[in-house]
Amino acid sequence: MTREIHETDKIHQEGGYVVRHSVLVQIQHWLVAVSGLVLLFSGIGQLPVYKRYMLNQVPGFAWASDFILQFKIHMAAAAVFTFAGIFHLVYHYIEGGRSILPMKGDMRESIHIIKAMVKGEKEPPHGKFLAEQRLAYAFIGFSIIVLILSGFLKFADNLPGVTVPYWVVFWNTMVHNLATVLFLLAFIAHIGAFVLKANWPLFSSMFSGKVKLDYAEKRHPLWLDEIRRGTATKNRMMAECVVRIFAGTMVGMGVLLGALFHPAWYLLPAFVAVNLVQSAFTRWCPLENMLVKLGYPRGKDFVWKYYDQK
Repeated sequence: MTREIHETDKIHQEGGYVVRHSVLVQIQHWLVAVSGLVLLFSGIGQLPVYKRYMLNQVPGFAWASDFILQFKIHMAAAAVFTFAGIFHLVYHYIEGGRSILPMKGDMRESIHIIKAMVKGEKEPPHGKFLAEQRLAYAFIGFSIIVLILSGFLKFADNLPGVTVPYWVVFWNTMVHNLATVLFLLAFIAHIGAFVLKANWPLFSSMFSGKVKLDYAEKRHPLWLDEIRRGTATKNRMMAECVVRIFAGTMVGMGVLLGALFHPAWYLLPAFVAVNLVQSAFTRWCPLENMLVKLGYPRGKDFVWKYYDQK
């Protein structure tokens, strides 16, 4: 799988740092993180848990056992969570940021890295993301997708005039609960990874957007090589641009129609999201292939023509 980096990745020699995450990436990350935590708290709050363990008697938490309020909070957080998830997929598809996706051999490399950390040995050279980060991304992404889809079905079941068979409701609830547990475990593991001193700069980069140059040279030399070789896709191709415009239009239209008329329209952005995920993994986008047949230049063709002219 070809590793690509974002246009925002830059090396600042004088300042001694490397831009690792753009502002938009940071915003996406924290929207998912904060709304996900709110979803966990409000979801548990719809059970008689906080009242049973007297959390509602703690000063300032009397509202914690209010089912209706927790339900409203859950719905609001779910909207932000879904938006951030879809925006993340669309944005990274547009920017070509697929270096976070799992690669062959990541499991073996992760074990190697963990052993090196424990024994204090030298780690293998890394790209922008470590192997375990790519695996964790896939695990968290899977749980998020399941949460959104099962949550949508739970929401639809509460709409007037919508009747979902009991067995579907039962198993969907089980799946939603299981995905919640997986998301919580993934979140704990994600935070736990930053206990290791070697990962501290990666944690701070989610606030500052950058890491020190000497740290990147020591731990992520493959990433710096990519930046220096100029392998970041700096030129957006016509076929890809049309695909982005089409995908963005479909997502916006689906959200708008879903909010104004019927939630079933939310399936439209869901379909776009699924297509973006499969195209990221398979490198096959039906719409882009059709545009290429109509005469639009494909991405790699445009890039090589550009560099040949240099």
